[in-house]
Amino acid sequence: MPRFRYRAYGPEGSFAKGTIEAASVTEASEALWTRGLSPFDIRVNDDRAKWWNRDIAIGSSGFRADLLAFTREFSMLCAADIPMDDALRIVQTQATSARLRTLVETLLAEVLNGRPLSEAMQTQSRVFPADYVAVVRAGETGGRLAHVLVELAELVERRAEIRTRIQSALIYPSMLIGLSLVTLVIIVSGVIPSMAPIFTQSGKPIPAMMQLMLSLRDHWMEMAGVLFALIVGGGAAAAAALAEPEHRRRLDGLLLRLPVLGAFLLQQESARFARTLGTMLTAGVPLVQATRSASGVVGNRHLAAGLDRAIEAIQQGTALHRALRSEVMLPAIALQMISVGEEAGKLDRMLVRVALMLERQIQASIDRFMAALTPALTVGIALMVGALIMPVMNAVLSINDLAAR
Repeated sequence: MPRFRYRAYGPEGSFAKGTIEAASVTEASEALWTRGLSPFDIRVNDDRAKWWNRDIAIGSSGFRADLLAFTREFSMLCAADIPMDDALRIVQTQATSARLRTLVETLLAEVLNGRPLSEAMQTQSRVFPADYVAVVRAGETGGRLAHVLVELAELVERRAEIRTRIQSALIYPSMLIGLSLVTLVIIVSGVIPSMAPIFTQSGKPIPAMMQLMLSLRDHWMEMAGVLFALIVGGGAAAAAALAEPEHRRRLDGLLLRLPVLGAFLLQQESARFARTLGTMLTAGVPLVQATRSASGVVGNRHLAAGLDRAIEAIQQGTALHRALRSEVMLPAIALQMISVGEEAGKLDRMLVRVALMLERQIQASIDRFMAALTPALTVGIALMVGALIMPVMNAVLSINDLAAR
């Protein structure tokens, strides 16, 4: 039977905490109420769980997967006019991971206790981001929760799709670089040392490239230590510099001005901002609040600072497209489309179109980059290996020529 950790208040207001065995969060809560305790936090105690029974999650990728799976299934059930508590029970039953089942069980217990869904999600901030909760709250207020959840499902799926495409595009170059490093290790540690005796026995000087490789093999520990110290020192210095918000903002601004990478980052951040803002406006969130929440998903500090200034201008009565045009370096076509949508009274739908357009451009950029990167890496690695092998082979051939004479 699962074990739960709880925190509760006693009959006289005293604080109590501990563990309790129960079949579910609901049963654990009922058992604590029977003891005269008022629980306010009940969580699964997974400290004693075996490692092979735990869900594997690297960083926040596990929470993103939970968010995607929950939103996709829950939105479909709510769109089919299934009551919220029954929809949560169905999602809990169909959940493939124990972590997701526990999450949905916690949400269900909060909803059955009378709390709104948005407040229940707010207690699970590791899974549900602030902009997600804000959209759900707006849907609850406007009575359009099912429609809002469908919009959120599309938003989360588009984010996951872009992230997956970028990760998939980097698999082959990573494997190619890894194999090239293995090849270099074999050449330096095996091929070149086996050829060195040929030169010493014939009395010819060892080529400079071979001497360099032999020196690298003999002193690799010292060189690795120096390299490690430089990396750690440089990383610590960079972390200290980036800890200052102004330095981070300047670096982000510099990244946006880079020839190729800057345009890609600008498209990515603009698409994320436009889709989030369009989704929140569709849910009925006021413009200022929606813009402020959408700016929170922008990771580039330089763009985020410009959005903060644009929000201040919007609060003073400036139109959205004018505020963005004067304060934020968004793509020109995106600003033009936002202007048309705002003047036509269809800003929410136009923002979604802007996001879709930019996401297609991002995918096209990734495809073009990968089409050029793969042959470039192949040629570059071939040249690098050839630069190591050719001097040695020329020297060996010269020895054979002398022996033939």
